[in-house]
Parts: sequence; C-alpha cells; structure tokens
Amino acid sequence: MNADSYGVRDRYLFCADRESSEYRRVLEITPGRARLLTPSRADRRARWVVSVALAVAYVSLWSWLFGPAIGVLSLWGPAPQLAWALLIVYTALWLAAAFLFFIWWDRRSLPILAEDPADVVDLILLGARSFGTFQDVRARMPSGDEIHLVVDAREPKFWEAVRLLEGKAPVSG
Repeated sequence: MNADSYGVRDRYLFCADRESSEYRRVLEITPGRARLLTPSRADRRARWVVSVALAVAYVSLWSWLFGPAIGVLSLWGPAPQLAWALLIVYTALWLAAAFLFFIWWDRRSLPILAEDPADVVDLILLGARSFGTFQDVRARMPSGDEIHLVVDAREPKFWEAVRLLEGKAPVSG
C-alpha cells in the first residue's frame, strides 16, 4: 500500500476467488495491471503463525487486564450479582473487539499473502457488478478464457482501484 507524493495509492489488494465461500487468492491492481495471485504455502503459513500469535496475545492481554478485576469483585465486591453482570458485559465487549480486530487483521495481512505468490495470472477486467460489500468481476485470462471472480471489497474502494488500473485520476471528495 504505497502512496505517491499526492497521497494516491499505487497498489490495491483484495481477497478474491471464483467462489465467495473461500477467498484463497488475492486480486492485485496496480497502474495498468490486474493480477490474480495465488499465495505460496510459506506465505499462508506466515499469515497463520502471525494470526495465532495475535490471538494468543489478545486473549492473554484481556484476560490479564480484566480477569482478576472481575474475580476480586465477585469475592469482595458489593455483590456477586454485580460481578456476574460485569462478566457478561466484559464477555460481550471482548467478543465484539475480537471480531473487529480480526476483520482488521484479515485486511492488513494481504501484503503477506501477496509477497511471493506461487502462481500469478494476468487479467483483463471486462466488467463488474457491485453488490455493496463484494463485487462480481468478469475477467479474461491470457489463455482467452473468461472467468468470474468474487472480490471482497466495498464499492467505492474497488472502483477507485479500477480507475488506477485504467490510468484515470482519482476522484476526490
């Protein structure tokens, strides 16, 4: 995700694949070029190791920070009922924060997967239909075969990348 002096990104990475249930590939869009990258086994392993390390750190940090406080409240606090209410609120916040954190990590880990791909296919984008949070993209491979890709991207960000691909100036505002 590099940027030039005007703040315009010169590389976009999106989760993509032929089926929406599993995003195993990465769609890379740079000026004048679209490629479908298949991550190497080493890159997938590196992403998995970092994900596990982040999960362990997340669980450890939250448990270390708030577990003893809830324990103390349940034993010597105003009432055990208050401790149970706090535990329920804490658990809900913990799960919501974990969900948001791992959605954030899923997007930020795409450069790891695109680092040294096992397979690269150049694409010519033919068209796309937007469904809000994902795009249905028609593309042509070098062999001449047309494929459909499901791209996990919000509409404005995807079309910003397409404008970069076409060499058009970004729309500001």
